[in-house]
Amino acid sequence: MTGPVFTFLVIAEDGTSHEHHHRMTASDTIGDIVRAAVGGWLEAIPVADPTLALWCDEDGRPRRRLLNPVGSRLAALLGGRPAAYVGPIVVTGRRRHTTVSLTETQIAPLLAALHRCRQG
Repeated sequence: MTGPVFTFLVIAEDGTSHEHHHRMTASDTIGDIVRAAVGGWLEAIPVADPTLALWCDEDGRPRRRLLNPVGSRLAALLGGRPAAYVGPIVVTGRRRHTTVSLTETQIAPLLAALHRCRQG
């Protein structure tokens, strides 16, 4: 039996982004998957859209992670606090206070927004 698929985006420090589709197993948690993608402790980046959640590495600066200009622009474009975020930025869905998979209808606008962020 196969588990549900958890879909999320990762914006790397170099501005590239990748759509990930992780097939969940009984031992997987969404928190562990997002933490592995960020590469550290999770810090939420609040944005205006209540159906999206952005995540970065809470200890990214002390660990001297590289600046993520595209991810930082995306966070600001989505109504987040303008800041110079470091390390990978992960984008997931959100339902109230629960992290969920991105939907197909969320992915296309996010990819279009990333395209604009790369040009800026």
